[in-house]
Amino acid sequence: MRLKVLPYVTVEVDDHVRLRLRSVAERLRLSVRAHLLSAADDVDTAGERVRDRFGAAVERVDDAVGRVADRLGPDTRADKADAGDRVEAG
Repeated sequence: MRLKVLPYVTVEVDDHVRLRLRSVAERLRLSVRAHLLSAADDVDTAGERVRDRFGAAVERVDDAVGRVADRLGPDTRADKADAGDRVEAG
């Protein structure tokens, strides 16, 4: 897979490396999100303004890491696992 980093720089990434980067990015997103939400709970007595700033930081982290994961493409392992699931008519 080729990723366009800058208008004049393109990087070719192996699928194994791409999947690994995607999983690391997802773990990073979850970890940072958990720490920020925990910190927001800890400063609950500091006021609503501080909590709002932590909430904004959580949204920024989610957006940034989500964009990186989208650029890396879909997780084919999850797609293959979903394709094998049974669906029963109700």
